[in-house]
Amino acid sequence: MDGKTVRRNTQAASAEDLLTEVDRRGSELDVHTEYLAQRWQEGCTNVARLATELRARGYRGAGRNVRRLLQTWRAGATPLATTPTSTFKARQVTGWIIRPAVKRTEREQTCLKEILERCETLRTVDDLVSDFAGMLRQRQGQHLDGWIGRAQASGVQQLQGFAAGLLKDYDAVRNGLTLIWSSGAVEGAVGRLKSIKLQMYGRANFDLLRRRVLLSF
Repeated sequence: MDGKTVRRNTQAASAEDLLTEVDRRGSELDVHTEYLAQRWQEGCTNVARLATELRARGYRGAGRNVRRLLQTWRAGATPLATTPTSTFKARQVTGWIIRPAVKRTEREQTCLKEILERCETLRTVDDLVSDFAGMLRQRQGQHLDGWIGRAQASGVQQLQGFAAGLLKDYDAVRNGLTLIWSSGAVEGAVGRLKSIKLQMYGRANFDLLRRRVLLSF
């Protein structure tokens, strides 16, 4: 038994002290509970219909989660007045910011707009991330100096650190954002070789490994 476990057991004053509280994990359905509550109050209680409406709004979770929530409302266990307000996970917001606007759903676009209106720092992050992605996709390396200056003056520590890292390898970064050539093909080949090596490790000799590598290209 681990020493920390032994110490925790010996120092516990009661059995309750040994119980570990587990925080409730967010659900993708949390973003849509406010809309569900509104539709419920309007008289729509059909699970299949509501699940279809949620998927049109960007919900990608399981339909059974919608059914479970509505069952609690039918039983009166969770009054609609106490339905939690819409919350967003950091990973969700990060995905919306990184993803191009044309690839966001209408729901995602609306949610991101609401979040950005609440936080000036996130607006700065959104602008800088979008501009850097544009430089990357359209090979506009001539704008790199201006972007680095804006990132350094943004006041966002993570972006300032990223900009400092770009300066350390400035020539390579500018070339990568400007020229059509890259080491992507080479890196892909290296990744494939490493994958094969890991699969064959401890199972065959070098001759068989070499043969498989040659046949894979």
